[in-house]
Amino acid sequence: MSISATQEGRNLHLHVEGIDTPFIIKPLPAPAGMQITDTYLRTATGLATREETAEAIAMAVDGATLDGEKWVPADRPVGTRMEQELSIGETEDVAMAAFFWQTILNDTGVNIYLNAGGGVEGHTKAMRALIERLGLSPLLTSPSSALDALTQLQESSPSTSTPQGGGKPGRRLFDRLPKKSNRKGR
Repeated sequence: MSISATQEGRNLHLHVEGIDTPFIIKPLPAPAGMQITDTYLRTATGLATREETAEAIAMAVDGATLDGEKWVPADRPVGTRMEQELSIGETEDVAMAAFFWQTILNDTGVNIYLNAGGGVEGHTKAMRALIERLGLSPLLTSPSSALDALTQLQESSPSTSTPQGGGKPGRRLFDRLPKKSNRKGR
């Protein structure tokens, strides 16, 4: 199975070997792209539900509409077509290519994912690129630091409550951690 991608105008065209018509992915508005990226990062650390993850992927593939203050999946013509024409592995590869395209990685994310062969290997490489691009890689050294990093990203304003453990109000965990030394050769 071979999947390739081209960008035509503002749309991503995903071509699946053996299927004549490409799967056309339209770009999300920036806030919707940020929302699905946030959901993806919460998924990677076990903080998002299956439903939230499925919604994020559906938005990446078929677009989103604003419902109050939250973006929700739009109608599902591309997703429905994928379910009817593709195997589960092909569906995963088209959906994840669409997802990485909708993030800050854009076509770079698609190329990383597809050039690594899609699946687990492609996902791992594209995920690492996304985390690095967002500037989170130094923080993601363990599951607990990943959780702390995502919590920090979620906060819209500094906390004014006293954290458990008696820390100063308004200070996050990372503010209390010792600074890493700046070693040469890195």
